[in-house]
Amino acid sequence: MYIKFFLTISISISAFCFSQRSIENKKLYIFIGKKISVKEFNPNLQQEKSKTKELDPETGDTLTVTHQSYIMDNAFHCIYLVIKNLKNHLIKENVEFNAYDHYDRPGFEKYENVILYISKNKNGNFFHQKYMYDPVYKINGKWVGILSFIFPNNNLKQWKKFKTININKSYTIKAELGSCDKDCQKIYYPSPYFEIKNGFAYPKKAFEINDIISYRKKTTLKAKD
Repeated sequence: MYIKFFLTISISISAFCFSQRSIENKKLYIFIGKKISVKEFNPNLQQEKSKTKELDPETGDTLTVTHQSYIMDNAFHCIYLVIKNLKNHLIKENVEFNAYDHYDRPGFEKYENVILYISKNKNGNFFHQKYMYDPVYKINGKWVGILSFIFPNNNLKQWKKFKTININKSYTIKAELGSCDKDCQKIYYPSPYFEIKNGFAYPKKAFEINDIISYRKKTTLKAKD
């Protein structure tokens, strides 16, 4: 009888899906943050290997199987200044967390101030709830925000229940449309909340912060008490 060695690799791929997420309230932290740094790192350098002994059903040989996980997302270590806690309380002035993106760099790093949604893993380290963020702006001393459109919007009826504030009269806040065609624009930049002009989408109506959080809990997030 001889020993065979096998390597099994568990590949972690985050699909770009639009289903609701179920997250325990005590593990979810929501805050308004300001970027200090966002640095890319290799998430597979510290992936641990484990070995198990298994019996080959065909030969009866004892197999030594090595298991290793492999993350295929781009990974980023982020440090943000906590401007305002919105759900649960982050004790430190700055918070560090990891963010993962299957396509590119995280979209939230483009904004000076943003609502971020993070959770704690089993080791007590923070990680970003993938693709979730909402840009915010301080207007006349009050925070207001616009909903990001990483997730296709299908809740316009609910939006209409919320009070809006007219913003961006000077057209200084904008998002480049790139390859987003007319059908794409209807999904991600619906009127009258955005105005399409010369290859850019301009946010024109902002929401109260409490309404943004309420919307996320009822749609993108499905929190459990």
